[in-house]
Amino acid sequence: MFQVVRKVLGAACLAVGVFGAAAQAADLKIGFKAEVTSADPHVLNSANRNIWAHVYDSLVDQDPLLRPRPGLALSWRMVTPTTWEFKLRPNVKFHNGAAMTADDVKYSIERAMSLPGPRTFRSYLREVDTVSVSDPLTIQVKSKHVSPTMPDNLGLIAIVPKSLGGNVTEDSFANGKSAIGTGPYMFANWAHGQKLVLKKNPAYWGEKEPWDTVTFQFIPREPARAAALLSGSVDIINDITANMESSFRGNYQVASVTSYMLNYLALDQFRDSSPFIKDASGAPLKKNPLKELKVRQALMTAINRDAIIKFLMKGDATASEQLVPKGFLGYDPALKLPAYDLGKAKALLAEAGYPNGFQLTIHCPNNRYINDAKLCEAVAQVFSQIGIKTEVATMPYAVFQTRAFGGGPNGEPEFSVFLVGNGAVTGDSLTGLVSTIHSFNKASATGVSNYGRYGNKEVDALIEKASATTDEAARAALQRQAANMALHDGAIVPLLHLNAAWAMRKNIVITPRADAFTRAMDIRVK
Repeated sequence: MFQVVRKVLGAACLAVGVFGAAAQAADLKIGFKAEVTSADPHVLNSANRNIWAHVYDSLVDQDPLLRPRPGLALSWRMVTPTTWEFKLRPNVKFHNGAAMTADDVKYSIERAMSLPGPRTFRSYLREVDTVSVSDPLTIQVKSKHVSPTMPDNLGLIAIVPKSLGGNVTEDSFANGKSAIGTGPYMFANWAHGQKLVLKKNPAYWGEKEPWDTVTFQFIPREPARAAALLSGSVDIINDITANMESSFRGNYQVASVTSYMLNYLALDQFRDSSPFIKDASGAPLKKNPLKELKVRQALMTAINRDAIIKFLMKGDATASEQLVPKGFLGYDPALKLPAYDLGKAKALLAEAGYPNGFQLTIHCPNNRYINDAKLCEAVAQVFSQIGIKTEVATMPYAVFQTRAFGGGPNGEPEFSVFLVGNGAVTGDSLTGLVSTIHSFNKASATGVSNYGRYGNKEVDALIEKASATTDEAARAALQRQAANMALHDGAIVPLLHLNAAWAMRKNIVITPRADAFTRAMDIRVK
C-alpha cells in the first residue's frame, strides 16, 4: 500500500472550526494552487478533473490508490474478447432532475472521443470502436482490440446529459447553463482567476455530503496559500512543500502521500546528431551518444536518488526506480536499477567510446513541479562529475512544453535531455508503458508521451501482449517484465515520484489520494 503520513503541528484545537458558531452552514473553503482552465469536463487537465469530479460522476470511480470501484456503473464484465458491458445504477438523477440513462453515457463517451483540441481524452479512448445501448440501464462498448483496461479508461470520462446536444459551448459550461452532472455537488459560480463555488446536491444518489457549499479559492503562490490558512480564510490548502511546514504554528496538521506523478529524464534516442550535445571541446558531435546503451547506463548509474531526496526534495518526493509507486498494478518490488557509482559510470562512458566525456544541455521547466529547476541542477552536477560537462536551461512551463514536446523539426521534440512529469492516472503501469515506453506511433496512438522516441521491439511485444491479456495477474507479470527490460535498456531515467501534501485545520481530516486530488468528498470534520 502507499504510505500516508499525518503530522500534527501544535496542540490546541480551534475554538471555532469549520462548523463553528460563526457559521450556521457547513461551508468548506479550499486554498487551491491551480486555476481551472476549462469548464468543459471533457477537456483534459488535472486541475479541471479535480474540481469537476465534484459535479460529474463517471462509469467507474477510483479509490485512493486509483484502483477501479463502482461509480455510475454498478458492475461491468467482458461479454466477448472485444466487448465490455456495463450495468448502470438505477434511479440516478442529473442536477436538472432528468433521469440518467444509457443514452447519456453513450453521448458522453462519443463526445469525449470527438472533441477537438490538443488536450482531450482521445488517447484514453483510442481502443473504443462503437458504443451501443442495450436497454436504459445497460451499455456495451466494443473495442478495436482486446482491451483489459477499458473500464479504467472509461472511468476518466464525465457523464453529461444527452440533452446538451452537439453544439454545447465552453461558455455554456462556464456560466452554469450546461454544467449538469450527477455528482454530489452542483455548479454555483466561477469567478475566473479568483474562485469557484459549488453547492450540495440534495438529491445525490450516493453518500450525503456534510458540506453545504465548497469554495475553491485559486491561490497559485505557496506563501499566499499558507497565509490564507493561517488567517482562517481557508480550511485546507493543497500542494504544500516540506519547507512550508515551518510556517504553521499550532492548530494545524499535515497529510501527505506518494503520488502517481513520476519525474524522469527523457533522452533523445532518435536523432543521429542531437542538437544540444557537443564533444568535449564544444564542437558538434556527428554521432548521438544517447543512442549508445552504455552511455544511457552511465547516466543511470550517476544518479544518486537517495541523496536527491535527503538533501533537495526532503519530504516532497519518494525516490523511484520504476514507472509506478508501490501499491499500483504493475509495481515490481524486485526491480532494481544500477546502484549509484560514479567510478562505474565513468568506466561505462569510456567503454562507449567517450573517455573524455562530452557536453550536454539539460532543459527543464522552472515552475511546473516541486524544485524542478533545482532537481535538474543536481542531476547536471553529477553528470559533470563523470565527465559530461552539463549545463541547465530552464524556462516557464508554458514555453517548455511547446518546445520539449513538439518544437523541433517536423513537430518532433526539440531537446536532447529534458525533465518530464508523467504518471499512471489509472493506477496501472500499463498506462505508462503504452504512452511513455512503447514506440511512438501516431496512427495507433501509442508512445504519445515517448518524447525521446525510445524503441525496442521486444518491449513493444510485451506491452502489446499485456494490452491483450484479460487475466489481471498474468497481465501484471507481463507489465513488470516489460518495465524491467525497458528501464534496464535506458528507455528513460526515472528519478522520483512527487509526494502530494496538504495542510489543514486540526479539526478536519482528509483521505489522501495518489492522484493528489483535493476533493470535498474526502474531507471530513473529526
